[in-house]
Amino acid sequence: MSGYAKSVVAAYVIVFSALAIALTFSRAEIPYLLLPYLKFDFTEIPVMLALMLGGLVPGLITEVIHWIGLSIARGWVLGPLMKFLAVVPMVLGFWLGIRICKKRWTVKSIGAAFLLGIIVRVVVCSITNTIVLLVVAPEFLRFSEYCLKAVRIIVASTSDVLLWTLALNGIFNALHVFLSSTIAVVLFRAAAKRLPSIAEKAWLSPKAG
Repeated sequence: MSGYAKSVVAAYVIVFSALAIALTFSRAEIPYLLLPYLKFDFTEIPVMLALMLGGLVPGLITEVIHWIGLSIARGWVLGPLMKFLAVVPMVLGFWLGIRICKKRWTVKSIGAAFLLGIIVRVVVCSITNTIVLLVVAPEFLRFSEYCLKAVRIIVASTSDVLLWTLALNGIFNALHVFLSSTIAVVLFRAAAKRLPSIAEKAWLSPKAG
C-alpha cells in the first residue's frame, strides 16, 4: 500500500473512478481496424493512475466502479464484463511486475510491469474470448469472420476464424496495455515532478530505486 492516509486513498479512488466513467460517457475511442468492434479508449488510464498512487486495492476498486459505470452507460452485461476481465489482469500483472523486482521505480521494474501486464491480460482475454466465441455468444464468431474477410484475411474454417480472432485480439490487448500504461506513467511522472509530496507517499514512488 501507499503511505497516504486512508481518506486520501479514498479520495483518489473517487476522483479516478469518476474520471474513468466520464471518459466512458464521452466515447473517446479509436477503432482497432483489424477487428472494428474492438476499440482503444482512455478509460484505463485513471485506473492505472489509481494503482500507481494507491497500490493494488485502490486500483482494483477504481476498476470495479468503472465497470459498474460502463455497464450503465452501455446498457448491457457482456461487453462491460469483458472489459473488466481485461483491465483487472493488466492491473494485477503491472502490480506483480513491480513487486517481483522489489523496487519502486527502475527501468527493470517498469519493464517487468509492462511485460507482465501484457502477458497476464493477453492470456486471460484469450481464455475468456474463447469461452464467449464458442459458448456464450457464437454469433460474435460469425461477425469476426465477416471482419476478417473484410480485411482480406483468408479463413477456411471455424478453427481458422477462432485462431485469427484470438491472435488479433491478443495484439489488440498487448497494444492497449502499452498505450494505457505509457500514458499513465508519463502523467504520473509529470505530476510527481510538480508535486513532490505525491512521489514521497505514492505506492509507485519515482524517487525510489
